Amino acid sequence: MIERVTIHLATNADSLGTWFLVALSAFAKSSNYLLDVVIDDEGHTADWLERGRVIAAVTGSERLVPGCRRTALGSLRYRATASPEFVERYFSGGISGEAFRTAPALTFNQKDKLQDRWIAQTLGEEFICPTHFLPSTHAFVDASVAGIGWGMNPECLVRPHLQKGTLVELIPDKPLDIPLFWQINRLAADRFATLTDIVIAVAKQHLDD
Repeated sequence: MIERVTIHLATNADSLGTWFLVALSAFAKSSNYLLDVVIDDEGHTADWLERGRVIAAVTGSERLVPGCRRTALGSLRYRATASPEFVERYFSGGISGEAFRTAPALTFNQKDKLQDRWIAQTLGEEFICPTHFLPSTHAFVDASVAGIGWGMNPECLVRPHLQKGTLVELIPDKPLDIPLFWQINRLAADRFATLTDIVIAVAKQHLDD
């Protein structure tokens, strides 16, 4: 029996829950490699590369990890969304810092700063919001629909809800774009060129320029 080799990769949860699994599926079907994928915040997946724990990573860090090759993939677009009932309860007086100080947000984990980044980008302010911690991309959407909190959800996942009206944007047409990069260890880059090609092709189909 031929021993199959496992390759170790890192990605953020939202990429895995929206587009990266498509790339992994295509690669797995075309090779004999096994996959070991770790999840971390997009701002921290590059750390796994630096520590030598993975050979490649989807990362939000533009900084080139020493000994790696980097390719820009595009941006994952987020929308600040909540249920109409939630908006009526907490934002009936309008979108304001005071309202955000009482309206519970949804946060993936302690490393997740997307809500803070959107508020700073949109309102030009920084303040602490009450939050529910919920480490699941798809549960984020479900929790938003259920009125548990407001959250930064990938546009591709909430588009059907926005069209049906089960979710609304807190401020229309104010997305947050998170640039993503593929970084791969230079020593492994040629051997896994097919993986890189697949990741780039799938990202081009799913991410914004």
